[in-house]
Amino acid sequence: MRDLGVVLAVLCGMPAVAAAQDNGQRLLEQANSAYRSLHASNAVDLYRRYLAAYPDRPDVRVFLGGALLNLDQPEAALNEAKHAIALDPAYAKGYILAGRIYAAREAWDAAQEFFEKAQHLDKRDIDGWYFSGRAYYDANRFELAIARFDEALRIDPAQSRLYENLALAQDGLGQSSAAEASFRKALHHANGAWRPYLAYGAFLFRQGRGADALPNLRQAFALAPDVVDVRFELARVLYQQDHSAEAAGILEPAVQSNECRVHNLMARIHSARGESGPADVEVRALEHCATAGARQ
Repeated sequence: MRDLGVVLAVLCGMPAVAAAQDNGQRLLEQANSAYRSLHASNAVDLYRRYLAAYPDRPDVRVFLGGALLNLDQPEAALNEAKHAIALDPAYAKGYILAGRIYAAREAWDAAQEFFEKAQHLDKRDIDGWYFSGRAYYDANRFELAIARFDEALRIDPAQSRLYENLALAQDGLGQSSAAEASFRKALHHANGAWRPYLAYGAFLFRQGRGADALPNLRQAFALAPDVVDVRFELARVLYQQDHSAEAAGILEPAVQSNECRVHNLMARIHSARGESGPADVEVRALEHCATAGARQ
């Protein structure tokens, strides 16, 4: 009878265990959704709540670390990377996260050591090659960046971000024709992503092709109207194309970011419109402004 009682107790407890697992899965799905939507603060809270119940998930710790890095908390992000590596020393993404953190600190050699470890562990993990290329690009080592993006494209030739960053590296070497071809491939594989339209539009503007840049930047704005970079680049082209009224309307919501480039451009737009008072306000704001954030 006692054995039967044990069996009944186990069976009675199973619904509670299943419910807890379902709640945990929903919590993780909410956290992943917040992370993908760039709501990093919300994602951090949700990931931490999940890890309080399931602490031994290296993959979730990497996502938490990525969200913390997006919030400019590199020390906390590095702690999560180290925790993930300790939980599973063969998990490549733990090393990739560590490499990203060191790259954000401009510790280029240390970053590449982590990326190379990840590449050794999992040659098919595109992120190991992609973020290595990004770090080489940020260090102005464009040829090495191109080599890493090419490696990633051998694994998956249909990722927009790979062509976009390949194009940026090619542009860094002055290979304008190759860069434009890569940007066009990035747009072909964009699947609703706004970044390639922004990058291509900014490239065309730098090439002195403002009229060609405009439709790409309008598309980026349609897809991501809340992104400061998008508003700035579109307003800059509109201003250059003598559409200062529209430029002012596009840029105005970005002023709250307090970025120096936004205040500077807004001052120029107000001046062009003969609005000396508002222009003076923007000039004074330059005394306490912030530089633009790092490339994502």
